[in-house]
Formats: sequence, C-alpha cells, structure tokens
Amino acid sequence: MTEPRTLVVVFLRGGMDGLSAVAPYAEAAYHRARPTLRLAEPRSSSMAAGPLRLDDRFALHEDLAALRPLWDDQRLAIVHAIGSDDSTRSHFEAQDQMEHGASEAQPVAGGWAARWLRSAAEGGALSAIAFGTQLPESLRGAPSACSVESLDELAVGTKTGDAKGFAAALAALHPDGGPSATALVRKGARDALALLDRVEELRRDAKSAPVAAETDLGRALSQVARLVESDVGLRIATIDHGGFDTHFGQAVGLPGRLKELGEALAGFDRILGGRRDRVTTLCVTEFGRRLAENSSLGTDHGRGGVAFALGGGVRGGRVVCDWPGLAEDSLDDGLDLKVTTDYRDLLWETLAARFGATDVASVFPGHAPRPVGVMG
Repeated sequence: MTEPRTLVVVFLRGGMDGLSAVAPYAEAAYHRARPTLRLAEPRSSSMAAGPLRLDDRFALHEDLAALRPLWDDQRLAIVHAIGSDDSTRSHFEAQDQMEHGASEAQPVAGGWAARWLRSAAEGGALSAIAFGTQLPESLRGAPSACSVESLDELAVGTKTGDAKGFAAALAALHPDGGPSATALVRKGARDALALLDRVEELRRDAKSAPVAAETDLGRALSQVARLVESDVGLRIATIDHGGFDTHFGQAVGLPGRLKELGEALAGFDRILGGRRDRVTTLCVTEFGRRLAENSSLGTDHGRGGVAFALGGGVRGGRVVCDWPGLAEDSLDDGLDLKVTTDYRDLLWETLAARFGATDVASVFPGHAPRPVGVMG
C-alpha cells in the first residue's frame, strides 16, 4: 500500500431499525407485520416521493436519499441480516460485545480496534481518535488513542497558557541527532511536536474548512476529513450517532435520525474529494428491531440489522446478504430477523482488504471469518 488509509466507524447506537432503513418491500410478511410503519412501494422514478428501489427485494428509506448517488456510483454497499450472537437484546450487552469483538461463547478483553492497532504496530500519536465524551470500548487498550469533542482539544496545555513557549522548550530538549540510545525517544518527541504544529494549522483554518453537514455527526465527520487531508497518521476514527431506540412513535423519531445520517455521510464523501478512496466508512448498530410493530407504533429490540459500507475499496451498488426471509418459521424465536452475517466478518474483511491485516486471531480470537464480499 502506497497511500495512507483510514477506517471510520460510525456506531448507530440504540439499535437502528434495518427493516425500515432498508425495507424488504417484496415480502408479504413485512407488510402484514407493519400495517402502520411499513414503507410504501418504492418510487418508480427519481422525481416521485417515497422509498428508493435498490433491487427486486429492497428499498432505501426516503430520508436516506442523500446516499443514493453513492449507491449509483457503486461506492455504497449494504449488508442486511448482520449482527452478533448476543441473545439478551440488551443495549449494554450487545454494544459491549460488538466493541470488544467478542461472542457469547468467546468473551474477549479490550477492544477489537485496539488489538488491531497493536498487532499492526499502528501506534502514532494520532493513529486512533474517538469523537465524543469518552473513549469507546473498541479502542480500549490501543497503544495511542484519545477522545475529543473537537480538534480544539488537541493542544499542548500549560498552567500559564504559554503553549508555544512550552512546545519550544520541549523541542530544545529533543534536538536532531544525539546519542543512539536516545534517538528513538528524540524522534518520537519531535514527531509529536510536528503533529501538534499540523493540528494547530487545522484549528486556524477551521472557520474556512468545509462542513459535511450542520449536525453533530456532520461536524465530527468534517474534522475526520481535515485530519485525513493533513496526513497526521490517522488510521481509525470512531463516532457515535444515537437516537435509534424507537420503541414508540417510530414514524416521527426515526426519519430525522436517518436524514442526519444520510446527509452527513454524503457530505463527508463530498468534502473528502480526491482523498475519498483513502477512507472506508462502516456504519454498524448493536441489533435491529423486531419485525412486528408494537402497540405504541414503534418497534422493540430485535436481532438482525443493517450495516453500511462506503468509500475506498467498497464493491457497492449491492445489498449483500444471506437473506433468511420473514416467514414465521424463518424468524429468530418466531419474532426477529435472523442474523446470517457475523459483524466480525465485515470488520475483518475490511481490515484485511484495506490494511493488509493477516492475523485474525490477534484481532478476533476464536473467530473463523467467512467472506462477506463487500470489499474489493
């Protein structure tokens, strides 16, 4: 690989309803189970309102319409009936398992992304960054990872506030050359200072930098794009996009979250421009929602969900799945879409295809991955 590459993981927290985001409109059982929440027949032309037809089985929710150009350009792929083997249907348990890269039968300590960074010796000062208030479990144990709400938080801090003077003093302590025993320490220190200089430039240019979308997700993705552009060594960025726990009033609450997602991802692709092939973005959720709508016009916790893969290396324009069907005898516990693709298979295929990862046991212990067919 000659160019640096970056993986972006957007966690759709709350359990996004994949049966609404990417609706199996051709299944009669879908329409029977959701008399109120079912999506209408997909639009027959780009000028009509309603869901967007993807193929003979699936349609994209109309509030994800911003993603359609990426689909048409074959840079967006969708994986349906994906998830983990967690049977608790608990947000905490399912998210924890997914971020650890574990299964019910094979608990694992630390985060899957952290293990990958260690095994690949990806340990630069900004190789891993989480946009949020705390470090996600997926990055626990990473050799170098930080969580920020904004790039403004990346700075050399002092009690006097003289950051420039402090940085200059550090530089004087670590000049080029010197005894070989301290060469590695000196180089690391000077690389970190150079990195802070580049981050400072990013902060100065913040007002004129393009924004993916004027939402929290859009602003976070915009800052990822700036880090990619500045070549600071970013290998993985994680971002949360929550609000998907739609137990009631789903027709009111879900569309706005989907619209924010679609517009932010499309804007991210736009502002990456010529660097878009260097960045692969995965959107995952801890589980899908129950097939049948509930009495509160919402959906309860289910099993199989949807993941989106877009950007560099993606073989797009396809819904990839081993579709189990929605007939009652095909459902998990007679209630939920079955999981037929393990979430770790998508993660591993991405790491292998895009970053040359080869030691699956070091990242997902005890797991034997199966091909998904999303990455080229």
